[in-house]
Amino acid sequence: MHRIDNSRFLLYIEPKVEQRSKEPIDDEITKTVEMCFSNAKSGTADYSNLESNGNFREGGGWKGWHTVDCGEHSGNKDYLLGNGMITNSLCVFYLRYYREAIPESEMGKVMSLCAWANEA
Repeated sequence: MHRIDNSRFLLYIEPKVEQRSKEPIDDEITKTVEMCFSNAKSGTADYSNLESNGNFREGGGWKGWHTVDCGEHSGNKDYLLGNGMITNSLCVFYLRYYREAIPESEMGKVMSLCAWANEA
């Protein structure tokens, strides 16, 4: 399931394999999100509940995982970033290989995370 809304869920998207770039994008945005992700807490969140803005429970995980059309697999956890956004294990992968497929609303959230990280 994907979430493209004003919630605190970040990069729960489902890009298509034809949208994948041939070369990775390893710019400042990717590096900043990677750093934020490396410091995230793992657990579960209720991203499939569209009425929720993100109930995060640290620890544990899901029974399954998500597979991108290109074959890349997610982990079975959600991640709470330092600024309060919740994301998945594919967030950095999406920025590297599916940048053009990321909706404007989600890139706005990415830029907000980067601004937060640069102030922290």
